[in-house]
Amino acid sequence: MEQDIRTIRNFLGVAFAALLIYCISILSSLLIPLTLALFFAILLQPIMEWFERKNFPFIISLTMIAVGAISILALIGTLIYETAVQIAGQQDKLIEQIEFKLTGILTNLSTLAGETIDFNYILEMSTQVISWQKVGQYLGTLAGGLGGFSGSFFMTSLYLVAFLSGILQYEKYIHYLEGAPTKEEQETDSNLLKAFEQIKSSLVTYVKIKFLVSLGTGIFYWLICLSFGIDFAIFWGFLAFILNFIPTVGSIIATIPPLLLGLVQLDSMSMAFLMSLLLLAAQLIFGNVVEPKLTGASLSLNTVVVILGLVFWGYLWGITGMILSVPLLVLIKVILEQIPDAKILVKLMGDPNLK
Repeated sequence: MEQDIRTIRNFLGVAFAALLIYCISILSSLLIPLTLALFFAILLQPIMEWFERKNFPFIISLTMIAVGAISILALIGTLIYETAVQIAGQQDKLIEQIEFKLTGILTNLSTLAGETIDFNYILEMSTQVISWQKVGQYLGTLAGGLGGFSGSFFMTSLYLVAFLSGILQYEKYIHYLEGAPTKEEQETDSNLLKAFEQIKSSLVTYVKIKFLVSLGTGIFYWLICLSFGIDFAIFWGFLAFILNFIPTVGSIIATIPPLLLGLVQLDSMSMAFLMSLLLLAAQLIFGNVVEPKLTGASLSLNTVVVILGLVFWGYLWGITGMILSVPLLVLIKVILEQIPDAKILVKLMGDPNLK
C-alpha cells in the first residue's frame, strides 16, 4: 500500500513538473519581464536599504532607483538599435571590403596554382553565399534576441516599481505567509526567510562577480578592436559584456563577429591572427582565471547542470533565458532544498568538488 502511494505521488510530481514547464513556455511573454523585474529588485534592495538608513524619504529613493534602473534598460535598447542602423548604413562599404579581400585571396591562390581562376564567377558565388540579406538576417536575429532583454520594457518597468515599493518589507511579508503574527514567533528561525536570504545572497554574489568579469572582458574587447581599427568597436565591447553573462557559450559567440570583421578589414592575416590571439587571451584570463578565483564555492552548481540549464532555459525563453539560466538554477536549487523528498535532486545539482 505504501509503495503504491509513493508511486502515485511520484507520478503526480512528474505530471505537475511537465505541466509547470508547459505553462512557463506558453506564458513566457508574461513571465520574462516578471522574472527580470524580480531579480533586478533583489539586486537593488541593498541600495534601497542604504537610502532608508540615511533617512531618505521613501518616495524619493524609490523614484531615483527606479528611474536609474529603467534608464539603463532604455540605454541598452538604444545602443542596440543605433548600432544596427549604423551597420545597415555601411552595408555597401562592408560588401566592397569583402570583395576586395576575396580578390586578394584568389589572386594569391591563382599564383600558387599556376592556373587562371575565374574571379568574377567565384565573387558572384561568394556574394550569393555571403549576401547582405543573409548577414542582415543574422544581425537582425542577434539584435532581436538582445532586444528581447529590454523588449518588454514597459511591463518590466511596471513590475520593477511594484517590487521595489515592497522589497523593504519582505521579512514582514514572509512572516505573514508563515502565519507568525506575534513578535516572538517572528524572531524564531524561519525556513522560508532563510531560503529567501540564501537566494538573495547567491544572486547578488553571482551578479556582482559576473558584472565585474563581464565589464573587464567588454573593456578589453573594446580596446582591442579600437587598437586594430575595427568598426563599431564600442558595440563589440558591449556585446562581449552582455553575452558574457551566458555561461560557457556566450564568450565564444561574442568573439565571432569582431573576429570576422577583422578578417575583412585588416590588411594582413598576421594582424588578424594577432587580434584573434588577444581576444582569446582576454577570454581565458577573465573566464578561466579571474572568474573562478572570485566565485570560489559561492555557487555550488556543477558544470553539467549549468550546461543543461543553459539549454533548457534557452529553449524556453531564448537569449533572455540563457542569461538568466544560472540565477534561475540557484533559485530552483534553494527551493528544492526545502523539500525533504528532493534531496537527491539537490545533490545532483551540487558540485562535489566544493564540499
